[in-house]
Amino acid sequence: MTDVANVDLPYVEKNKSRHLNVRYYLRIDGKRICRLPDDINSEEFAVAYWKARKAAEPLMERSGEPKPISVIVKPNTFRWLCMEYMRSNAFTGLDKTTQDRRRNIIEAMWAEPLSDKDSRQYADMPLPKIDVGNLEVLRDRKKEAPFAADERLKVLRQVFDTKKDGKAIVANIARLVEPFKVYSNGHETATPENIAAFIEHHGIGSKAVLYVAIQMYTGFRVSDLAVIGPQHRRKDAFKLRLFKNRNRTPVDLEIAIHPILDGVLTMHKVTDLTYLVTEFGKPFSVKGLGNRISDWWRQAGMPHLTSHSVRKGLATDVAHNEATDNMLESMFGWRDAKTSKIYTRDANRARLARQAVARINWDGIGTKLLAVGEE
Repeated sequence: MTDVANVDLPYVEKNKSRHLNVRYYLRIDGKRICRLPDDINSEEFAVAYWKARKAAEPLMERSGEPKPISVIVKPNTFRWLCMEYMRSNAFTGLDKTTQDRRRNIIEAMWAEPLSDKDSRQYADMPLPKIDVGNLEVLRDRKKEAPFAADERLKVLRQVFDTKKDGKAIVANIARLVEPFKVYSNGHETATPENIAAFIEHHGIGSKAVLYVAIQMYTGFRVSDLAVIGPQHRRKDAFKLRLFKNRNRTPVDLEIAIHPILDGVLTMHKVTDLTYLVTEFGKPFSVKGLGNRISDWWRQAGMPHLTSHSVRKGLATDVAHNEATDNMLESMFGWRDAKTSKIYTRDANRARLARQAVARINWDGIGTKLLAVGEE
């Protein structure tokens, strides 16, 4: 049994959801272009199909002649296992942005050739033929970008962990592959000097400064910045359910509104349910706001900084001002102390080092260093 339609129209993919609902997609060069109407025999389907085909003509010219999609997906192949994973609760329970990111990684691995001398794709490789060495090849194809390599491995482990009827489909050999484990502090941390330069460049009263003010005093992620608005205000506090993991392990947050932030908010007229809106007065999508924030930082001459940089800067600031692990967890919505300790540990280390320097004595002989030049 295959997972894709055997239809006359090229580039059409048929996909059954875990609820057995049939969905159709336009798929070109290994990528889903768009979803099509559910009734393949309807006039609506035909209109949507040819409209999407026309819009995708440049991509079709690059991809060459279409292959019958029904032939591409074979049972018990790597692609088939990946599609089983994308129908599983482990995948469908993820946020859409995470789903899209994982799907892109999976489809990129499908298109990888087996070797320099073998142009066959990993997508069609039979599961019994896949071994640890094959997965190491997929990892090492990204060795110039170690984080991307480890992200591939993370996704592979999820794919090979897929279960059907409560039983594992195959042994999870991906767990035998070692990650690169590159050490990094992740996003660079925004400093007060960075924030000051950002404000000076964009100017008080700008939408960019409204964004940075909200994040400076709340630490919200982009996904929460895109929805925060007057409806979340309860007197002197914001109360909302955080976007991240809201479907699996929801976190309800209540955070006081800092007086400075309150003053900034009063300077901006609210025209919609959100504080941050597009030029057309509509709320941003999460991705749209993320792109706009990146533009604002780039325009201010700091393309290396991101929204997450400000979040890290806030956590660093309050930790160095003696906020406890519990305070940080309550403010940022972290569920355990693992993340908060990153900031409180560094802050405590700096404080303790300063106190230690104040205790250096050397039995007073250090004063002799100040007598240089005196006879």
